[in-house]
Amino acid sequence: LMAMVAFLAISLYNIIELNVIIFATFKRRAGLYFWSFIVATWGIGPHAVGFILKFFALTSTYWLPCTLVGLGWIAMVTGQSFVLYSRLHLVVQSARRIRWALYMIIFDAVAFHIPVMILAFGANSPNPTPFVGVYAIWDKVQIAVFFVQESILSVLYIYETIRLLGSGGEIKKNPLRQLLAHLLLVNIVVLVLDIILLGIQYLGYFGLQTTFKTAVYSIKLKMEFSVLNRLVAVVQ
Repeated sequence: LMAMVAFLAISLYNIIELNVIIFATFKRRAGLYFWSFIVATWGIGPHAVGFILKFFALTSTYWLPCTLVGLGWIAMVTGQSFVLYSRLHLVVQSARRIRWALYMIIFDAVAFHIPVMILAFGANSPNPTPFVGVYAIWDKVQIAVFFVQESILSVLYIYETIRLLGSGGEIKKNPLRQLLAHLLLVNIVVLVLDIILLGIQYLGYFGLQTTFKTAVYSIKLKMEFSVLNRLVAVVQ
């Protein structure tokens, strides 16, 4: 229980810090990158609050926590993927790859968010028996799918960045070597966090996993700023 509370506290603190960073950093508050950042950040709050209401039995209505958690999860996860997608054009020269990345995000959002929302409401309803088993399986499936989705985006980003920095002998320049090292480190850390999250989910620690993933997504958004700032400096 203490670990769950700690993860929720980290998530809620990071929301405040992320909002300060976003509005202090973005001078032009428009575009897909800005709005995907806003959606992903603001999705963390409802997701965390929904689980607080559920785990501490602060409301007698089952639909309120489900609604908050579901909408927060959609905004948090798909928002994070759009954050990754929206900066692909900085390093990916193939419009086809960028287009297929967008198709993947949209398909996964429709194919996995909608069913899990329906099953979650059923599993928490006054008659949960027909839904609990299916929800438990589908929840694990969707966690794995979104893990693969973000891994694909990260690997594509790393691959194209290495190609960009390696062209024309530019990789030997110290600022570019530092950027590449930073990119690899950040993406490795993100990948490790996702693997831990996936492991907790498949080991059956549902309560711990639900609060840990809010902390993970808030941390990933904070790390995203450092990646973007370094990349833009080099590309320009």
